[in-house]
Amino acid sequence: MSIGLACLGILTGGAGQAVSDAAKRICHSIKCKYNYIKNLDQNLNELEMETGYLSHRKKDIDANIAHNQVTMQTTNECAQWLEDVLRMMEKVEDIRTRYQEVANGSRRMRLLSARLKLSKEIEEMKNSVVDLRKRMENHDVLVERPPQRVEKKFPKNIYEVPSLREHVEKLLELLKDDNIKKIGLWGMPGVGKTTILENLNNEVDKLQVFDIVIWVTAPQELNLRQMQQEILQRLKERTDWVEHQNKANLISQSLANKKYLLLLDEVFYKFDLSHIGFHDKCNGKVVLATRDKTICNLMETDEEIKVERLSRDDARKLFHSASRGFIEPIAERVLKQCGDLPHIIRAVANYLKDKDKEPVWRGTLSKLQSPNMHQLKHMEDVFNPFKVILEELGGIKDCLLYAASFPQDHEIYRDYLIECWKAEQLIGVGETFRRIRDEGHITLEDLIDKCLLDACKSSKCVKMPIIFRNTAITVANEHRFGLLVTDMELGCPPVESWESAKRISLMNSDLVELPHEPDCSEVSSLLLQKNENLSVIPPSFFDSMSTLKILDLCGTGISSVPPTVSNLTNLQGLYLNDCCRLVHLPQQMQLLKKVELLDICRTGLCTFAAVIGGLTSLRCLRVSFTNATVGNRNHIKVSAEVTPLGTIQQLSNLEELTIHVNLRDPEWKEIEPDIAKEVATLEKLSNLSFWFTSTASLETFIRTSKSWKNGSSQAGSNFRSFNLIVGSQETESPRLDVLKCTGPRYLQYSAGSDIPTVSIIKKVLRITSAFELIGHGNITHFSDFGIDVMGCLEVCLVERCDRMKTFLGCQKVTAFPCLRELHLLRLQELKAINEGVIPSGSFAKLRTLTLYDCPEIIKVVSWDTAKQLCQLQHLRVENCSKVEEIIATDNQSCGIGAFPKLKILELVMLEDLVRIHSDNSFEWVDLQQIEIFKCNNLVDLQLRAENAKKLQCIQCSEVWWLAMAMNGKVEANLQDSHPHTRYQCKSVTLSSIIFSQKSIRQATQYQSGAFSPFSGADKLHNLASWKQWPSNNSRNSMLLFLWDWIKKIGDDN
Repeated sequence: MSIGLACLGILTGGAGQAVSDAAKRICHSIKCKYNYIKNLDQNLNELEMETGYLSHRKKDIDANIAHNQVTMQTTNECAQWLEDVLRMMEKVEDIRTRYQEVANGSRRMRLLSARLKLSKEIEEMKNSVVDLRKRMENHDVLVERPPQRVEKKFPKNIYEVPSLREHVEKLLELLKDDNIKKIGLWGMPGVGKTTILENLNNEVDKLQVFDIVIWVTAPQELNLRQMQQEILQRLKERTDWVEHQNKANLISQSLANKKYLLLLDEVFYKFDLSHIGFHDKCNGKVVLATRDKTICNLMETDEEIKVERLSRDDARKLFHSASRGFIEPIAERVLKQCGDLPHIIRAVANYLKDKDKEPVWRGTLSKLQSPNMHQLKHMEDVFNPFKVILEELGGIKDCLLYAASFPQDHEIYRDYLIECWKAEQLIGVGETFRRIRDEGHITLEDLIDKCLLDACKSSKCVKMPIIFRNTAITVANEHRFGLLVTDMELGCPPVESWESAKRISLMNSDLVELPHEPDCSEVSSLLLQKNENLSVIPPSFFDSMSTLKILDLCGTGISSVPPTVSNLTNLQGLYLNDCCRLVHLPQQMQLLKKVELLDICRTGLCTFAAVIGGLTSLRCLRVSFTNATVGNRNHIKVSAEVTPLGTIQQLSNLEELTIHVNLRDPEWKEIEPDIAKEVATLEKLSNLSFWFTSTASLETFIRTSKSWKNGSSQAGSNFRSFNLIVGSQETESPRLDVLKCTGPRYLQYSAGSDIPTVSIIKKVLRITSAFELIGHGNITHFSDFGIDVMGCLEVCLVERCDRMKTFLGCQKVTAFPCLRELHLLRLQELKAINEGVIPSGSFAKLRTLTLYDCPEIIKVVSWDTAKQLCQLQHLRVENCSKVEEIIATDNQSCGIGAFPKLKILELVMLEDLVRIHSDNSFEWVDLQQIEIFKCNNLVDLQLRAENAKKLQCIQCSEVWWLAMAMNGKVEANLQDSHPHTRYQCKSVTLSSIIFSQKSIRQATQYQSGAFSPFSGADKLHNLASWKQWPSNNSRNSMLLFLWDWIKKIGDDN
C-alpha cells in the first residue's frame, strides 16, 4: 500500500501530499474500525469484568447498610449512586442482549456494521462503569447523628491575647491535615493550656470535620476506668451491663464509623489509648495537653506545640485591663514576678484592682520577690503569687484552702461548701444560718472575683482552678491545715497518714472498707461521699474522733450507722442523703447534742426516727417522705404510725426545713395538715421547702406560723428562701432556676380554682421571685393576682390555664418591672400577651420570652409592646398553629425601635406564620442567631446586609431552605452551593447556616477576614449542583440576603 501511495504521489504531482494525508486518515479510520470489530469479544469481557467489580462493590455497600440500618442511614450521595448502579446494570444487560443478536447474525456486511457500532458502545460503557465504581471510593456510605457534636466550654476570652489565640489557630490548621493524628500541647502549669483547649473545643466545629468532640480531664493518678466512664457517658452509651474489660471495645465500636476529636487535658502519665478504646486505625484525632514534653514523645504525637508564657505585650495588656491601673515602674516589676502566666496575672491584677497607692504596689512586689518556702517542679511561678494572695485573704484564707479538699476539677455545690465552712467555724461563728449563707455567698463571689475559684455552668456550683489546687494543698499543709486528699479510685490511704490529718477527703475513691480504729484525734472533717461499695462502718471506727465536726456518708452503701457514732460529741453536720440501703439509725444518735445539720433525703429509712427529736441543737433538717411501697423503699413512709407527730415541733432551733414528697403519694394529704401545724410552731425558720396540698392549708400556715409573722413589717420577709408547692403537685422540683434571682424564693401553685383577686397566693407573691402557675381553672388574666403584689417577680411560668386570655390585662400602672423570664405554655385560649397599650416601664428587664402550644394567638406582640421589650434577648415561639405574624403591623409601625437587644430568635412549628413583620426596613440591631423549623409558609425573613449586621447563624430545615425559589442573579454570584462553602467578607459576617434533615445537621460556614473578590480557586466550582435545585420566577429572599451582603461589601471596596 505504501508503494501505491508513492506512485500516486508521483502521478498527482503537487497535490500528492494532500492526497497522501487523506489516504493516511482513511487508513487510520479503517484500522480503528477494524480493531473495534476484531476486539468485540475482548471489549465485552472487559466490560463484564468491570461490571463484576461494580456489582461486588454494590453488594458490599448493601451488606454494610443492612448491617447498620438500625443506627445509621445512607448518605444522599450513596443513595444516588445505588440508583445509578441499577440503571447501569440495565444498560449492561441491554448490551448483552444486543451482543447475542449480533453474534447470531447471518448477513456479513450488516453484521460488520452492527459489530462495529456495538463494540464502540461496549468500550464507552466500560469506561462509564469504571467511573461509577470509583465515585464511592473516597466517600462515606453511612452517616449517623452523634449524641452532641460539641459540648461547649466557658473559657476565658483570649481574643485580646494573641499569644494564646495563635495556638488555637495553629491547632485548627493542623487538624485539617489528614496525616496528623496526634498533637501534643505542652508547657508549664498556668501557662494557658486548658484555656487553649477550651477555646479549641468551642471553635473546632467550624471545620465541619468531626462528628463528635470528646473532652476528658485525665486523672492525676492514672485511672483508665474513670476515663472510660467519662467517655461512655459523653457517648451516651449504657454501661451498667458492660464489664470493665469490655468497655474499651464498646468505646471502639461506638466510634468505629465516626470522625472524632479527643481532647485530653492534664495528662501526667504515658498510657496506651487503645486500652481505653481509641485505636490508630480509627478515623479520629487526639490533642493532649501536658506539662512535660516527654509525655508527648511517649504518647507518639505527630506534632508538638510548646505553649510559652505570654509575650510581655500580651501580659501587659492583660494585667492592665484586669487591674484598671498601671503604676510605673513598679507595675513592670510586679508583672515580671507573675511569670507571664495568664491565670496568675489575672489573680494578682484583681488583687491590685483600683489600688492606686505606691506603697501598696511596693508591698505586693516585696512579697512576690520573697524566697519560695516550698519548691515544686514547674510550680515556681505559681507558688509565690498564690501565697501572697492567700495571705491577703485574711479570714477567708482557710475557706479557700478548704475548697482544695474536693477532687480535681470537681464541681462543688455552693451551699454545701458554705455548710462545711460553717461547721468548721471558718465563717459565721454564733450566727444564724440565714446570715451564714449570706456571708458564705459573699465570700464565694469574692473568691470568684479574685480568680481563685471558678463559677460553673450551673449557678449552683463552683470549682477551684487546677493550677491553684496543688499549691493550695501544699500551703494548707504548711500552715498545719492538715489536708489528706485522694482524687482517684485508690482506696483508703495508709492508716498512718490519718494521724496528723485534720481534714480527710476520700470522696469518690472506690473505698470498700475502712480501718477499724484509726488514730484521728485531730480530724474535724471526714468526707467519704460517693463510695457506693463502702457498706460497713466498723464499730470502733469513731472511737478516737471526738473532734469531728463534719461527717459526710452521702451515696455510700451503708445499711446502718454504728452506735459508737455517739462518740462524735462535737459533730455539727451529718450527711446520710442518698444512702439508699440505710434502714436504721441508732438510739445513741440522740447524744449528738451539737449536731446542727442532718440530711436524710432519699435513704432506705422507713420511719421518722424518734432519735431526731432528741437532736435539740438541730438547725437544718432535710428529709424525704413517701409511701414505702414494695420496690420503692427509699424514703420515710408517710403514715401516723411511723411518722410520730410532735417530732418536728421539738426542734425549736430549726431554721431550715426541707421535706421532699413524692408527687404520686396519696397518703401525704392525710398527714400534711398535722405536719404543717408542727412546722407553724417553729419560730426561727428562714428556709422552708414544703408541699401544701391546698390553699386552705397554706392559709392556715400563714395565719398561724410564728416564723412567717416574726414581728416584721411585711409577713414572710424573714424567709431568706423558700420552695413552696401549693395544690396538686405537678413536678417534684422547680423548672425555674431560682438561683438566678436576687432572692431564691420559689412558689408553685397548681390546679387552683379560687378567685385570684382574693387568693391567699397574693400574700406569698409579694415576696416571691420565681412563680409557676399551673392548671388554674378560673383566671383569665395573670395580672388578676394584682400588679401591686408582683413587683418582686423575676421569673414566671404559666401553664395549662385554659381560661387565660392574656398575661397582662388592661393596666394604667407599670407592670412587672423586675420580670426577667416569662414562659407561657399550653394556654389554649391565650389571645395576646397583653391587652391594650402597656404602661411605660412595664417588662423593662424582660430578657427571655417563650410561647409554646398557644393555639389561639395570632400576633405574638403588638408594635407598641415590641418597643417596650427593650431588654429582650431571647424569643422562642413554638407550636402555636395560628400565629401569622410575630410583630403585628399597625399604622404606627416603623423599622426602628423594636427588640433592640434581641440576640436569638427561634420559630418552631408555626404552620400559618407568613412573616415576622411586614416592614422591610425593620432593623435587627443585635440579632445573632435564628432557628426556623417547620414554618413552611414563611418565605421572607426580610434580612439584608443593612438590617442584620450581627447575624451569625441561621439554623433551618434543609427542605425549607432548598424549596425556596432562587433568583438567577444570586445563583450566578454566590460562591458555592455546597453546604461546606466558605465566604470571605469584610468586618460583618454571616457565620453559618445549619441545615437539619432527619438526624443530620450540616453547617455552612462563612468566615470573616480580609475581603477579596472571588477569583481563581474561589470562583464557582460546583455550579452544576445549583442547576439541580428547584427554581422559579419568585425570589428567594434568604439567598438574596446573602448576595446583597456580599455585593455591598464589594461595592464598599
